[in-house]
Amino acid sequence: MAKRIAYWALAGMWLAATAGCGSLPGMGTPGDDARSMKPEQAIDELTSTRAKFALAPNEPYWAFRMGELYAAADSSALAMQYLQKSLAVDGSYEPAAALLSKLYYDAGMFAQGVDLLDGFVARNPQTSDEIKAALALQLDAAGDAARADAVLAQCGAESEAAQSARAYLTLRGQDPKSALASAQQALDADDSSAANHNNYGIALLHAGRPVEARAHFKNALSIDNQLPGALYNMAIVEAFYFFDEAAGREWFAKYKQVASDDPDDLAARFGAKVTASGNAPKQP
Repeated sequence: MAKRIAYWALAGMWLAATAGCGSLPGMGTPGDDARSMKPEQAIDELTSTRAKFALAPNEPYWAFRMGELYAAADSSALAMQYLQKSLAVDGSYEPAAALLSKLYYDAGMFAQGVDLLDGFVARNPQTSDEIKAALALQLDAAGDAARADAVLAQCGAESEAAQSARAYLTLRGQDPKSALASAQQALDADDSSAANHNNYGIALLHAGRPVEARAHFKNALSIDNQLPGALYNMAIVEAFYFFDEAAGREWFAKYKQVASDDPDDLAARFGAKVTASGNAPKQP
């Protein structure tokens, strides 16, 4: 295997916990989902949503929706403020807790994420497995792997969120080669999950099966064509396993349109800048 670290896809429990909460009956367009919005679309909706929030400040949904829109508009600090307001109105409002936890995780605020979800679980004994799995991720990132395992053990035996979390944590742990079974289990439980296909592809790479790995990265992208991890991993697998530099550059260009992290410094491989077409910029 090439000495490259595959780009991990977040296991997806935060998305599961907030799924279907983009709108409530009588509260916005059915199927409306800020996660799929471009920043300018979210900004356009903020004015009308702010007016609705002012009319119903005691309804946790509207503060949550403001947080969701600010997150989509790349204003994480404001998003956190509104999600905190939503939880201040209703401490059991799971969509707000899930999204706030994700923002904390993305910002590297793992201690805050642990405090948030520990408090949420304590107040709400019937907390979903999605929230418990998110807590496990926060605990692991904060350096408490033992407690992360203990929290996952509290989830149901058939919990898809827990299975995805176990696969994810194994892949990013000290022995990623041992992740194949857990990644396969998560995929079997939910093969409609782009993250599960991506994680299984990573496990296959570690198992020395790049052809199958590439197929699962493509499966992930057929479900979510903007999943950063799968785009990045396609660049890796094409360039370092199939020696197709042009294809690797094309995939890296697509990745750069949706994310900026570059843990394996692929920019050095393909050129510091890559155009939208995937070609290195021409020299004058």
